Amino acid sequence: NRVEAWTRDVDFLLRQEGRPMVNLTGDRKHVRVMEADWQNTDKAVNWIKEEAVNLIQPFVLYLGLNLPHPYPSPYAGENFGSSTFLTSPYWLEKVTYEAIKIPKWSSLSEMHPVDYYSSYTKNCTGEFTKQEVRNIRAFYYAMCAETDAMLGEIISALRDTGLLKETIIIFTADHGELAMEHRQFYKMSMYEGSSHVPLLVMGPGVKEQQQVPNVVSLVDIYPTML
Repeated sequence: NRVEAWTRDVDFLLRQEGRPMVNLTGDRKHVRVMEADWQNTDKAVNWIKEEAVNLIQPFVLYLGLNLPHPYPSPYAGENFGSSTFLTSPYWLEKVTYEAIKIPKWSSLSEMHPVDYYSSYTKNCTGEFTKQEVRNIRAFYYAMCAETDAMLGEIISALRDTGLLKETIIIFTADHGELAMEHRQFYKMSMYEGSSHVPLLVMGPGVKEQQQVPNVVSLVDIYPTML
């Protein structure tokens, strides 16, 4: 359906999501915003402390997090189904708001049809103030900070049980986040912000500060290559 929408004007394919938005919840003491992710993190921490520490054979523990993924707005109205960037003042205060850059956008007439389609269906072809764009980016960074804290809980559990020095930790994702770059958010684009994924590795035999350039998401690229 998407491929057809790039090449001809098919009205029923050009459905717009709700306009991207931000949602500030709780107060400065509200740490656990994405409760489901925290619950899964707690389960992983408890397993490390109660099970992994007693194992003789090596173990593999997989922890899948939804953060820092925006979530569909659950309520009805104009923004029903919009991608919402959700955080609390606790995490937002960790973001250096003044340092956030506003990306430059091409005019709609200059956009490639594929990108115009993506921008249109994501409801990003309308007017956005600099404040709106900066807020979306700031909230996304705050969501990343909350994700970092969950990873910190895993590392702390491994350190407390004496397993950290003999455990390889891999942190990665299946796609990036455009965060209003190129008049888009989320993924579904071959721009850097969408296809570049985090890939952090630590553990025995891994050199400190070693970098591998140009790591991209094979999950999203593979269908494109086909």
